[in-house]
Amino acid sequence: MIAMMLQPMQTETSIYDPFGTALGVILPLFLLLAYIPPVYNMTFKIVREKETRAKETMRIMGMTDLPYWMSWFIFFTCINTVLTLLSWSILMINVVNYTNPLYLFIFFWLYGEAVFGQIIFLQSMFSSSKYAGIVSTIVYFMGVLVNKLIMEDGVPRSSKLLASLLPQVALMQGSI
Repeated sequence: MIAMMLQPMQTETSIYDPFGTALGVILPLFLLLAYIPPVYNMTFKIVREKETRAKETMRIMGMTDLPYWMSWFIFFTCINTVLTLLSWSILMINVVNYTNPLYLFIFFWLYGEAVFGQIIFLQSMFSSSKYAGIVSTIVYFMGVLVNKLIMEDGVPRSSKLLASLLPQVALMQGSI
């Protein structure tokens, strides 16, 4: 019995799957592109409220910061959930067969929530909604370039860990 346990387990030979390799590169890019409109719209709307001083008006009426930011969080979470469900359901139709569907859904949904954190960070740098949406979308999309920089040889592990705080880098690294 023990001798049987120590023998290597028989497995099928692995087959090279070019579709799986291509999917590892294309899937993060499609997910990245799917979140460009929400990044633009949310940043634009939050900065627009800052411009119109709607937040200050609500504060005068007695609203604190917690309900204000929770409303934006819930609003984006609804958008994120719809985007995640659409992306996830498309991939579940004969594209991704060998992964747990729940893990894939959670991966996509958490990526969207991390994007919300980046939106909140980016909107704090702007006072003009005209430029906020455009610049934050460009910064969001350029996060992919950070991934290309850290994939080079000789980059210290600490730099890679720091760069993985960006959702785009974490998405690209998580799919490889």
